[in-house]
Amino acid sequence: MRKALVAGALALAALLTNATGATAASAEAEAVPYTAWTWNISGHKMNHGRTDSGLVEEAVGSIRRAENAVDFVSFNEICYSQYRAIRTQLASWNPDNPSYARFQEAIPAGSTGADGRSICGGESFGKALFSRHRLGAAEYRTFAQESGLSYWSADGVRHPVMSGLLCAPQADRPAMKFCSVHVGPISTTEKPYGYRQLVELDGILDGFAAAGQTYMIAGDFNAEPDYDRLNRFYAEEVPEPSGSRAEGPNYGDHRELDDQDASCPGYGEETSANPVAGLPCGVPSPKIDMIFARADRLASPDYSADSKAIPVCTGIDETGALEPGSTEPCSDHRVVIGRATLLVGPAT
Repeated sequence: MRKALVAGALALAALLTNATGATAASAEAEAVPYTAWTWNISGHKMNHGRTDSGLVEEAVGSIRRAENAVDFVSFNEICYSQYRAIRTQLASWNPDNPSYARFQEAIPAGSTGADGRSICGGESFGKALFSRHRLGAAEYRTFAQESGLSYWSADGVRHPVMSGLLCAPQADRPAMKFCSVHVGPISTTEKPYGYRQLVELDGILDGFAAAGQTYMIAGDFNAEPDYDRLNRFYAEEVPEPSGSRAEGPNYGDHRELDDQDASCPGYGEETSANPVAGLPCGVPSPKIDMIFARADRLASPDYSADSKAIPVCTGIDETGALEPGSTEPCSDHRVVIGRATLLVGPAT
């Protein structure tokens, strides 16, 4: 059945118009269905680096759930202790795949935050990738623009938190790449840090495309779909959502896998747990976690994404101690699962 679906998607790719941006040359590539999963777990702020609150089990259970059929996984705001625990529990996800996990550090071990609290219980903090498919060598890119946030090293020196991009190719299809990103949360006229990181990210992705690489990129973009700083990502064909606050049109090269959601076309479902009034389509909370694919690499217009309700974990008090018998949301972000059939060329 999977082969039939792939063959059908490849035949369709040769007939696609600008609805997805596919070209006649793209028909020479292989059409491959992929499912990406992404979650900002608030590993330090809400979970204090703990691995025994149920967070790890909730994440792994969702990833391995058969109906989700996940290929690639992205974690934001993950402590190394949590990465290590998840890596252990995913070791049997595909027993024939020994190269399935990658981690990128944003804050080193032994650091403290502005509140004086030890970050991640003394372990490092960053982002992670996991894959059901064997991964090739990881590509670590740090944005030139700092995030505007700070941490203090063990010697008391203040340092800027540097955001970045973590990517890895699929080993048996090296022209296919999966990436995790976390864009900084500060982006104002006076401090346009997030905007500058997005400009840099757009340039990196253009480089991947110029090299003939297909990619999916997932993570916390700290911007909503109708923000002008994301116009450079969304393709012109993506409609502005009802009640859009954008001042300019979309002019980018991507489709976000939830941009066709019937509840709010051009925006999608909420991913944050923090309610905000006045959002497009009356969405109760912002959408800032996203999965993008390049429009001209989509083999079919039948892509989609869903945000999942935040699971419940054992409560953790402000000192980082478990509170047995109490519960609280595992994170302040939802899991997003997106599916798309992509055109993947031969190795370059």
